[in-house]
Amino acid sequence: MEVPAQLRMIIFGTFLLYTAVLLGIGVYSQRSMQKVALADYVDEFYTAGRGMGALVVAIMIAAGLCSAGTFLGGPGLGYAVGLAWALAAFSQNFMNFCVLGEVGKKIGIVARRIKAQSYLDILVYRYERNPVVALLGVLSMVVFMGAYVTSQFVGGARLFESMTGFPYWLGLVLFSVVVLIYAAFGGMKGVSLAVIVQGLVMTIAVLVLFFAAMGRLMPLEPAIRRIGQLDPKLISPWTWKPEYEFSMWVVFGLVTLGLPHGVLPALTYKNTKAMRSAIVLGTVFVVLWTLMLIWMGNLTRALIPNLKVPDHAIPSLAMTVLPPWLTGVVLAGVAGAIQSTVGAMILVISAAIVRDAYLAFINPKATARQLKSVTQITTVAICAVVFLAALNPPKALEWVIVFAIGGLASSYFFPMLLGLYWWRANEYGAVAGMVGGLVTYMLIKGKILPALAFGMDPIVTSLAVSGLLVVVVSLLTPQPSKRVVLTYFGKGVPEER
Repeated sequence: MEVPAQLRMIIFGTFLLYTAVLLGIGVYSQRSMQKVALADYVDEFYTAGRGMGALVVAIMIAAGLCSAGTFLGGPGLGYAVGLAWALAAFSQNFMNFCVLGEVGKKIGIVARRIKAQSYLDILVYRYERNPVVALLGVLSMVVFMGAYVTSQFVGGARLFESMTGFPYWLGLVLFSVVVLIYAAFGGMKGVSLAVIVQGLVMTIAVLVLFFAAMGRLMPLEPAIRRIGQLDPKLISPWTWKPEYEFSMWVVFGLVTLGLPHGVLPALTYKNTKAMRSAIVLGTVFVVLWTLMLIWMGNLTRALIPNLKVPDHAIPSLAMTVLPPWLTGVVLAGVAGAIQSTVGAMILVISAAIVRDAYLAFINPKATARQLKSVTQITTVAICAVVFLAALNPPKALEWVIVFAIGGLASSYFFPMLLGLYWWRANEYGAVAGMVGGLVTYMLIKGKILPALAFGMDPIVTSLAVSGLLVVVVSLLTPQPSKRVVLTYFGKGVPEER
């Protein structure tokens, strides 16, 4: 939709103010990291000293997993598909419980015992530091998560372009520089401080937009009747088959612990009380964002019935019902959702390369000074590669992204879950489960064996295959070592002999 140039400048000005705040956080975090002792630098960079409070952990998980999908794609599906999507999307309300309630306490305990600084550290140590597990993990992190991060930048820059009228490249530069400053130079401390601002801006944006939209649409009955006259399916939550609806709940609810950037905050909480409070706080944030945004995406049909791009539902609604400076807040809220996810993902990729590739295979005797340099260079290089990829995104990017989320969850869910709670799981079972889950997902999603989906999202079948392989292969091969069993299921780490 056309917006006058003067109003676009006001939107741009509000967005610049938000960007300036984040740059300030980045500079502060960078200076703070410069004061950290050399020997503690890597641990502080990736875990912030494991001293995070409930609010930070809650928002990191909620904002890290919600991303642009909750602000753009989810409302877009609410606009295009209707309330059937709204019913499925409610499953993500439990994401904080899925991460912290299912594995948070166990990961926190084990991470402190083995001094883990990444998601892969937990997995690789559990499976006897098996090189195949480590290499599969590093490769999948770099390829799939790298593509996902790139897509987030592309989506954010395109949104910036459509709402402000400024060039795509300028939006990309603003998005990239902010993340580079607070993530690459501030590490987890920078990400955690930024995510508080981003989470609050996201919440304010949602509340402002919701009440403004309600003010325009009330009373609701005529609005819902207008949507029903366009297509009765848009106002019914029961238009999908039960098995497909079930699989959507698996995708957006159960398997979040298979997504490394979502589990990352479980390494950082300071105590069990903070973790439990984070479950409650995070659920409040996610319910608020999800319920209001997807419902507004659906209701946008009553005001703007013929959007060419459904993903523009929220930006178009904001420009219709809000004054320009508040529309700028909504743009900042979407940017916050994207940047919070990107910041966590870049740290996950960086940790995988530094900890599980460089330190494990290239230079196991690296000094603290070398590790600090490699950590900084690697994280900056990741940001640079993502920026260059986003300048000219490949045509197949969306295809790769679809595989990224499903592939990561298919690979990691059962090896991680059974590794934490079933002592008999071993390295051979983990490799079989990771490869089997990923290959099954790709065969079904790639339409090579579509019948194996059984009317559901492919992730359900691939999870079943992965879990079965972990169990069967583990039972047919030797037991895990006593050292690993005592570390994960005993009271501490046994001494090396």
